[in-house]
Amino acid sequence: MNATATPSHSTLLRSLALAAMLGAALFGFARGSVDRTLQQSASVAKGRRVVFDCSKARVSCDISAIGSATQQVQVTANVSGPDSANVEILREPGSAHFVVELKDQPTDSTSLWSIVNRVFHPSTWYRPNAYASVALRVPADSELVISNTNDRIHVRGVRARLSLSDVNGSVWTSDSADVHASTVNGSLYLSLPAATPEVDASSVNGKIVLILAGNFTGRVSASTVNGHVSNPFGNGSGAGQLKLSTVNGSITLQRG
Repeated sequence: MNATATPSHSTLLRSLALAAMLGAALFGFARGSVDRTLQQSASVAKGRRVVFDCSKARVSCDISAIGSATQQVQVTANVSGPDSANVEILREPGSAHFVVELKDQPTDSTSLWSIVNRVFHPSTWYRPNAYASVALRVPADSELVISNTNDRIHVRGVRARLSLSDVNGSVWTSDSADVHASTVNGSLYLSLPAATPEVDASSVNGKIVLILAGNFTGRVSASTVNGHVSNPFGNGSGAGQLKLSTVNGSITLQRG
């Protein structure tokens, strides 16, 4: 007598999980062909703060900010990738605070989409779901705050205070003498035009390079664990202060 085999409970669960994963993958492929250009703008009073935040969504932002002579902030982002259709740039009412968001990004680590991502990419499931090339035009006299997670930050022509943070990307600045910049995996390249800059810069895996005015005589604090420090200015007692630290990388001060 032949018995009809019935699937075990574990086999059934595996089959359901496989079907869910394949469905999720196909769903992702279906959304992957959309490319978009997003724009936002705001008027700001002289000297007011401008904020651009690309740290809360799984979107890789290559951010380039340029100072302008107007009091208008303009944001243009060219977006691509599997979830490009769901990328939004939101502005807080009455402010120049812009945030990049992903409309359907799950926040629960136990959700089906999170489990599927971990199964397919166990070590890289935090990889971006979309990619954005972001161009910012901001008033040259406005304080600028940028938070980023993946890709670089590049700022030029903004003379006011800069507060820049990244995780997986390098940071470039020029024209501002008041810079607070940090990154985890990336390097910092700061060009400081004034003789009395105020800088607080740190990295974990990356080098720090500063180009300074030749008459700089300020205080310098520079430390690295795996690397060397090159400082032709010494540690002076004049106006201006540099606080520089990295773990894996060199620190280099150069005359401009």
